[in-house]
Amino acid sequence: MRLDPQIALLRSDRAPQRRAQAAMVAACEAWGSGPGIADMLAELADFGQSAPLEACPQLECMFTQPEVAEQVARALTGHFARMLTTTPLGHPPMRHGFNGSASTLLLAKSGRAQLLLQAREPGRHTIDSVSFSDGLRYEAVLAGAARAVIVRRCEPAGSDARLYEEPIALAPGARLAFDCRGEALVLEEVTCRLVSLRLHRTAAEPRPSTEHDRATGRLLQQTCGDLATSRREMMVALLGRMRRSEAAPLLAEIARETADASLRWQALRECLALDTAAGFVALSTIARRSDDALAPEAGALRAQLIETYPQLRQLEEPPCPG
Repeated sequence: MRLDPQIALLRSDRAPQRRAQAAMVAACEAWGSGPGIADMLAELADFGQSAPLEACPQLECMFTQPEVAEQVARALTGHFARMLTTTPLGHPPMRHGFNGSASTLLLAKSGRAQLLLQAREPGRHTIDSVSFSDGLRYEAVLAGAARAVIVRRCEPAGSDARLYEEPIALAPGARLAFDCRGEALVLEEVTCRLVSLRLHRTAAEPRPSTEHDRATGRLLQQTCGDLATSRREMMVALLGRMRRSEAAPLLAEIARETADASLRWQALRECLALDTAAGFVALSTIARRSDDALAPEAGALRAQLIETYPQLRQLEEPPCPG
């Protein structure tokens, strides 16, 4: 196998790699301190802390006025293109990814806000479901062409929905704004690589994200909208997959006392699987609480389990007097 001399050099001496990366960091800093960019990034901090977009003029004009977003992108690519001519093995010091059809470059992040550069490769897409999340999204199309649909949901989150579709054509200069709780953009066909600048902000206390069948509006699944809670749900699920029965008391406590409903339900399911007695006692406790939002679901599950396994009645703790 042939190794390029430059790659072979990197394997034997890390100094060129460190110099290349330092050069790319310098290019990123030069872009960030450029005219208008520094003010825009400063406003991103305010936007990430709940400031309305109208209160961030430099940020707002990228998604309302022509050519501003394009100038930001040209400045970025100009800095990196010049640096790559001398350091071809360097790479941008920003989070980036590519899954075969979409590539993303995280330009900046502050609080709950993210500014991204995204590209979608040409191709047709058959998309049978659509997802909604609790946040705001602004998009400026910089290059390419695509056929898309804006899907709007007309029912509250957490239930089957009525969905309405509006076909649109995406081309350079297009500016879009979405309330992601009830609006989503579905790309059906990209005819020329679509490049967009995107601004996204999650809600301070995000409600669950939902996925619906596009044809019928039927609710397919619901996931926690808060990243920290989602991580805790994964930890709880991992305890279950590892069959850590000693964690059952902790899971029962999470199910009874934690504020987030989705995390409580996940903990309750895993507790029932690991230790039926502890899980069923926690389930019955929740079902008896008149002020608990999970009481109806817990009561329905309790009744279903008792109907299938009548012996579970023996596991219940007697209700407190009074």
